[in-house]
Amino acid sequence: MDYKTKKMSRKTARMLAGILRKIFEVDPGGAFPILDVLEKIPDKFENSNYEVVDDDKLDINNPARCFQNAAGGFTIQIKESVYDGAYRYYTGAYRDHITHELCHVFLFSIGYTPVMDRSFNDNELKAYESVEWQAKAVCGEVMMPYEETKGMIPYEIMAKYGVSSAQAKYRQKY
Repeated sequence: MDYKTKKMSRKTARMLAGILRKIFEVDPGGAFPILDVLEKIPDKFENSNYEVVDDDKLDINNPARCFQNAAGGFTIQIKESVYDGAYRYYTGAYRDHITHELCHVFLFSIGYTPVMDRSFNDNELKAYESVEWQAKAVCGEVMMPYEETKGMIPYEIMAKYGVSSAQAKYRQKY
């Protein structure tokens, strides 16, 4: 499920990733410490929080999710196995799922909100106006800062930023 929002370029995604790193006082060139960042969400985004839930609380294909809560902020729910994987292994897929949901909170807070109530299926929207693509793009830029990864091979990106092979190869292409 996806929603249409105002347009965003890759250049804007890169700029916003830098802002998100600044909000959480993260080294602009280092790995993004998502588990440390989670602890600061209530301080940075009013009435927002996260919770680790039993794996069976979320659909099998849904490692984490973000939704508006009753207090007017957001709650990020993370499967216990995903949180545990991010903690134990510090690898891309686990960390990526959590960071992606944080990016939804951030983007919504700066005005990248759905412009229609209608939901869309995958690939039905142009990427630059898709809420999901935008969260993925900012997430990738947060996890692997573009300027810092120029000229690096995928293995170097994986080692320095704790991302998966697929993420590192994608970064090398874009």
